[in-house]
Amino acid sequence: MAEFNDIAADKSPSKQAPAKSKPKEIANNAVQGTVLRVKICVENWNAEGDYDELDCGSFEIDAVDFSGPPDKVAIMAVSTPISSSMRREEKTRSWENTTLQKIAQDIADGAKLKLMYEVDSDIQLDRAEQEKKSDMGFLQELCEQYGVSLKVTDGILVLFEESVYEAKEVIDTFDASEIGGRITEYSFSQNTNDTVCKVIASYKDPKSGLLVEAEFVPEEPPATGQIARINVRPGDLRGDNFREGKDTASGSAGGTFDTGFAPFNDSSDDFETKRSDRTDNMMRQAKAYARLKNKNEWTCTLNMVGNVKMVGGVNIQITGFGVYDGKYSVDEATHKTGDGYTSTVKAHKVLVGY
Repeated sequence: MAEFNDIAADKSPSKQAPAKSKPKEIANNAVQGTVLRVKICVENWNAEGDYDELDCGSFEIDAVDFSGPPDKVAIMAVSTPISSSMRREEKTRSWENTTLQKIAQDIADGAKLKLMYEVDSDIQLDRAEQEKKSDMGFLQELCEQYGVSLKVTDGILVLFEESVYEAKEVIDTFDASEIGGRITEYSFSQNTNDTVCKVIASYKDPKSGLLVEAEFVPEEPPATGQIARINVRPGDLRGDNFREGKDTASGSAGGTFDTGFAPFNDSSDDFETKRSDRTDNMMRQAKAYARLKNKNEWTCTLNMVGNVKMVGGVNIQITGFGVYDGKYSVDEATHKTGDGYTSTVKAHKVLVGY
């Protein structure tokens, strides 16, 4: 069964509304400030006397529809607060000498959310510009660029690396022998269209003339042989003396600034020299692009008897399905209650090393 709990901002006796208080203001067909906490509770489900629950978190009401006859109310709610400007308001602003964590913290503070930053190494950025984009849209694009996943749940803005979650242990195994039992329906797919076996990322800095380049080859690349070449800014170019205007010239070449390779001069040699950016942002972006292209090569969808353990980000093992066997990471879990309780998961086979 499904359990819905209304949560008020403060339920202490001194803050409770009097019995004849005015109705709450209605806006956008929803009651402002109303929050639902949703739990799916199962009892005697897998065995006699057992009990388990899935805490789906808190949701702010987005819309309420009323129809009939008979009278029926449909409530739509979202995990991102509609009372903040995070989803809809377009903003233009910039950050200098910052990090992804600092940008995420600023956006979380503006939406009155807590920040959970689960990225192994911080991502340095010399400049980031938000141009006529919502906070959520801008942050989503920035995270995707550097291979970081983003979600809002239970009042928390979470940034995490999908590859780290994929390295965790599996929580359940589904075998072909369970078809007709726990597994009610299944589908698997292998699609090599648009997958890549190598990514070469490059950027030529127009100010210093230096070429930044990174090349990434997955440990277990798809068999397509396709190479992707992308042009992306490293994100942190503060390591270049020439770009920063520091006069550290040496030698007799007549240069004025040291590029880090040789004194600056009129020859083209310095300007064609390849380097790695000092914070490895270019390599991170190359890996992120490879993951974006290869993540959905092997996918599966499982319809099953309701399972409260199935949530986005957990890992499951698939056995008995031949070439489709392996470790999968759940991308999406849908739970339906009413006439019984069912769950549907969509998952992808985990990627190795990126």
